[in-house]
Amino acid sequence: MELIEYRVRPVTRYIVTRFERDVVGSHCAYQGEFDSDKTAYAVAYALCKADHERKGWPIGDERIQYPLPIEASSVDAALVNRETSTKELASSDS
Repeated sequence: MELIEYRVRPVTRYIVTRFERDVVGSHCAYQGEFDSDKTAYAVAYALCKADHERKGWPIGDERIQYPLPIEASSVDAALVNRETSTKELASSDS
């Protein structure tokens, strides 16, 4: 028996981007695509560290933002959204 079958399957990929804002303007550049969140994080961290060292900025300087692991990013985003919503609700009650 001959058979041809098509399926749709989910695929998860992770991309690394670099956002930069300066006096001229801002832009976001694609840095690569990876199968693993851990690999993407390692690459993003290494690229950020290289930029940080190249700029010579001190540790803790807010002008450079290191990447967060995927799990932490999701949790932080949820907390920020919740805090923002709570503040908006509190201000609308006044």
